[in-house]
Amino acid sequence: MELKAVGFDIDGTFYPEYRIRWRVFPYFLGHVRLLMAFARTRKLMRSIQAGDSYGENLNRTELTVFAKELGCDIDKARKLRDELIYRGWEKYFQGMKIYPEVGNSLRKLKNAGLKLAVLSDFPVGRKLEYFGLEGIFDVVLGFPETGRLKPHREPFIRMASRLNVDPINTIYVGNRLTHDIRGSENAGMRGILIAPSKHRIPPEVTTYSGFPQLTEGILSEVRQ
Repeated sequence: MELKAVGFDIDGTFYPEYRIRWRVFPYFLGHVRLLMAFARTRKLMRSIQAGDSYGENLNRTELTVFAKELGCDIDKARKLRDELIYRGWEKYFQGMKIYPEVGNSLRKLKNAGLKLAVLSDFPVGRKLEYFGLEGIFDVVLGFPETGRLKPHREPFIRMASRLNVDPINTIYVGNRLTHDIRGSENAGMRGILIAPSKHRIPPEVTTYSGFPQLTEGILSEVRQ
C-alpha cells in the first residue's frame, strides 16, 4: 500500500489548544450566549448527520439550526455567525505561535513527494497565512465545502478526491480521536493522532507526541 498523501486538521493540531483559548477568553465572556448557541448547533448537526438525514447544503443547515437556537431569522443568524464567530475569531490567530516544528516538517513531507492537504470543520480563512504555512498545501478544504462535519466520512472522501488519491493511500493527522482518527478511518484512511504522551490512547491508534516524530515515522514508510 503506497502512501501518496497526508491530510491535516488545523485547530489543536498545528498549535496547542490552550493558546487560542487564552486569547479568545475575553471575547468569549462578551459573547457567551452566542457562542453557547453555536456549540449546541454543531452538536445537533453531528447528531443529525449520523443518520444522513439532512440535505447537501451544509451552510444552510447550520444557519437553520443556529437561527432556531438563537430564536431569530436566518438572515440575522448568518450575520451573527459570519461577523462574530467566523470572522470575529480569525483575528485572534494573527501572531499566535504554532508548534515550532510544523513548517519544517510539512516541507520535508512535501519534498518527499507526498501531496498535502488541510481539512477543517471551520472556514480556513487566513489561518495558514498567519501561521506562515501558506502555499504548502495542495488542497485546502474547510466549512462548508466539506459537505459534512467530522467524523462523517464525507469530508475525508472529498479531501482525497481533490488530492486525486485513493483514501487507502492517505494518512490523516489530527488531535481528536473521535472526529479526526475514527472519522478518517471510516473513510478508508489511516489516522494518526498528535497527542501528549500522558493522554490515554487506545493501543491500536498510531500516536506521536510531536511533529518531528510524526515526520520521521511517515518518511520511514516512504523510504521503504
